[in-house]
Amino acid sequence: MADNQPQPALRPLPNLKIIVQCLRTIVTEVEKFENLPAFDQGARILAALQELQQGMAGLQQGQADHEQRLVELQHNVVELQQRQLDLPQGQAGILEHIQRLEDDSSRRDKNNIARAINSTGNLRANLLEPLYGLNGLLVPNFPRTGADIERLGGDGINALLAALGLEMGGTVVARKERFKKYIGFVAGMD
Repeated sequence: MADNQPQPALRPLPNLKIIVQCLRTIVTEVEKFENLPAFDQGARILAALQELQQGMAGLQQGQADHEQRLVELQHNVVELQQRQLDLPQGQAGILEHIQRLEDDSSRRDKNNIARAINSTGNLRANLLEPLYGLNGLLVPNFPRTGADIERLGGDGINALLAALGLEMGGTVVARKERFKKYIGFVAGMD
């Protein structure tokens, strides 16, 4: 009866066909993981974040450029305001210069008239017309006649020459001749 021993029951064997089909299904489904938002969107989100960072950097640079332009504009406004403040001073300077020119022109005109009058006074007794000095006033101690010129000493003739802005070098005689020529006095016929 040894042959009669009961044989163990056969256990079910794996169906390889089903296993292969399941593996194919798993592979197909795993390939679909990239379609999950967590995987696919992550890359897109990172790209979008990089674009945002670049955009923010561009905005920050633009803001820095605008701030620089604003500083330059403020500097230009300050310069313009300074020029506006300087303008009245410049105008006053121009007006003063014009006034000096008018005064100088008036003084020259008066002196030219005096020279014309003095050129007719070639006799020592005729009265001389006084000239105006550089200060616009009549020259102090201006000689009244040709004889008064001849009586002047070195200091007297120097004071007259200085008041008229003339050279004070040379002998007293040379300085007197310079003075007479300048005032239009022609001496000689006594």
